[in-house]
Amino acid sequence: MQPRIQILLVYLFVLVLALAISASIVISGRHVSDTTTQLAEEKLPRLQGINDLYLAIVEHERLLYEYYATTDSDKFADLLSGNEARIRSDLEQITAAFPDWEPLEDLRKEEGMVKAYTSQLDLLFRADRVDWDLARELLQEVSKTGRRIFPILDMLVERIHQDALETAEMTQRTTARSSTQVIAFAVLILVVAGFVGYFFNSYIRETANRRRLAMFAERSPNPIMSFDWNGELNYTNPACYELMERLNNRSGRPESLLPDDFDQILLTLQSSQDDYSQWVARGKDNATLEYSLSLLRDLRTCHLFIEDITAQVEANKSLQHQAYHDLLTDLPNRRFFNEAVTKLVERKDKKPFSVILLSVDRFDQVVASAGYQIADKLLKHVAENLDRIVKNFSSRSFKNRNFRLDSSKFALLLEDFPDHNFAENLAYELLEEMKMPLCIDSKEFHISISIGLSHYPEQASSAAELLSNADAALSRVKRDGGDGLLCYNQSIHAVEQAWIEIERNLRHAIDNEELVLFYQPKISAQGHCLSGVEALIRWRRRDGSMVSPGEFIPVAEQSGLIVMIGEWVIHEACRQFESWADDEPVNIAINLSARQFRHPDFVQMMSECLHHYAIEPGMIELEITESLLMNDIQSSIETMHKLKAMGFKLSIDDFGTGYSSLSYLKDFPIDKLKIDRAFVMNIENNPADETLAKTIVDLAHNMNLTVVAEGVETEEQLGILTRLGVEEIQGFYFSKPVPADQIEEKYRQH
Repeated sequence: MQPRIQILLVYLFVLVLALAISASIVISGRHVSDTTTQLAEEKLPRLQGINDLYLAIVEHERLLYEYYATTDSDKFADLLSGNEARIRSDLEQITAAFPDWEPLEDLRKEEGMVKAYTSQLDLLFRADRVDWDLARELLQEVSKTGRRIFPILDMLVERIHQDALETAEMTQRTTARSSTQVIAFAVLILVVAGFVGYFFNSYIRETANRRRLAMFAERSPNPIMSFDWNGELNYTNPACYELMERLNNRSGRPESLLPDDFDQILLTLQSSQDDYSQWVARGKDNATLEYSLSLLRDLRTCHLFIEDITAQVEANKSLQHQAYHDLLTDLPNRRFFNEAVTKLVERKDKKPFSVILLSVDRFDQVVASAGYQIADKLLKHVAENLDRIVKNFSSRSFKNRNFRLDSSKFALLLEDFPDHNFAENLAYELLEEMKMPLCIDSKEFHISISIGLSHYPEQASSAAELLSNADAALSRVKRDGGDGLLCYNQSIHAVEQAWIEIERNLRHAIDNEELVLFYQPKISAQGHCLSGVEALIRWRRRDGSMVSPGEFIPVAEQSGLIVMIGEWVIHEACRQFESWADDEPVNIAINLSARQFRHPDFVQMMSECLHHYAIEPGMIELEITESLLMNDIQSSIETMHKLKAMGFKLSIDDFGTGYSSLSYLKDFPIDKLKIDRAFVMNIENNPADETLAKTIVDLAHNMNLTVVAEGVETEEQLGILTRLGVEEIQGFYFSKPVPADQIEEKYRQH
């Protein structure tokens, strides 16, 4: 018998068996459905009715007891009547469901007794005089009746439960029988399916493999060629012609896609122990092709796979360019710069080269005033000018690379320059040429740059040291105001290291409470008595040695520690004022730093001091320098008015040395002017200084301001200043800054 007929007979047998089992399952399902319907529609509602009767009897007993407690017939008459109707309705449902059940008669009897007791209690409570003993007996009888009813109901529930169990067992047996039939049929189907699938799967797998192998090359998106062992082309897929079309190859010959040395590569691979080779070659029209050659030695056949990786190569080049170039100026970036310097340092010949770092001065101000778009255009102009200036500087060809490191910092890497001073001369040229005004969006900008230089191997033995030295020189120029050039030397390194050491020790000094306040007296010019003191910070180390404020104050300003230190000075001065106020208050002047004055929390901190310390704000004088005020005049005036509103006194320190405008001076809510020591130190010998001092005094008096002269060291200076009308004198003539206890000992004894 043929396999096809065998499979057909098996199919018919399975179909008949499936129909028989399906009919059996349908019959069993209907039986289960009928049984379930009976349980859901008849027996479960009966159980619900029994439960409801149980609850109604419990509720009836509760109502009677509340009736007994309140004897409120108007309230409980309707409630009891309604609950009795509920009991009758539940009892009728149970009677209809179980008409032949013998305990029903007892149930009706007990229900009648409950009703009778209820009527008696109702009549009793409605009487003018209630027999409470009888009422309690009736309530007890009601409770007893309820306890007799509950067992009857439990018997009925048990009967329903038993019926449900029998129904469930019958349903379970029916379902189990159907499940067995289904499982048996499923097993049979699996056996038959395995039998049939074996034949069909073998045929389909063999057919699919042949077709898939045949279509692989045809549908491959990459060109595929097949050669015999001698290199003769036997087959090319359609992708070869598609690639030729993309490359504008009109030859019509797929062999034109092969590299010129293909035959040699094939012979070399055949003579080696390898069966695979891969290489990349440049094709026509600047296309980049990747070739993969595979040998099938047993079939003496070669397969060549070609992939056009031009887009991938270009993308990699673009990524490489982005990784090593600045997006704004397209100059090589810091990574490129660091690697280039490292390569030059690692050369065996140790040929000298130079690094020039330059930074645009006050670039942050350009960003703040003109915005980032203008600032970006300015940096592009700087990059273009940098390239132009370097190219025009020397007619001799030398290796130069320009870089943008970050923000406004650029770098030049110079090698093979003609003479030793070439880098310095080029740097000077850059310094001057960059001062030429730039026109951006119809706006003229005047910029300056700071430049730091370092030479290899003269000043450094490693790339890191070379860059660090150039950056140190650049930092020194910028710290000195910018617009300058500096070549690294050892003294710069020493100063930078000293700054780092001072900052580290200063932080420890703050933690170890090594900072103290000294006080320099202010003496009235007429009576030569104490009119106030100026609080001045000092640093006394644990060993008793003193650190000059000129050493650590600039470091504190640069590092930002001055804000923390300034706050400590204010609190310490306030505590000292409290101590002296117990006897006689002393005016205390406190110097404010620029960062401290411009700090957003400064005014709030001063307000908190007024609440925390028992101080009189009019006895606290805040000294502000001219340059501090002129950085942001409007903001400074607002802050000064807030301080004045609190009651503090304000004075301008070092007046005459800054660049304040008299037009703004009238807007400052100040109380005092302090003549700088620069006008005092030679006032007895220089008439010009005396004239300037007199001008300041007259100006101050015309504005109702008090004048303080600082730096007074001789009696002759004191006499001149007193004659000019100065109210207060401060200087070594009377006293240097001293600790608080010496102020008390010398000026506050009674």
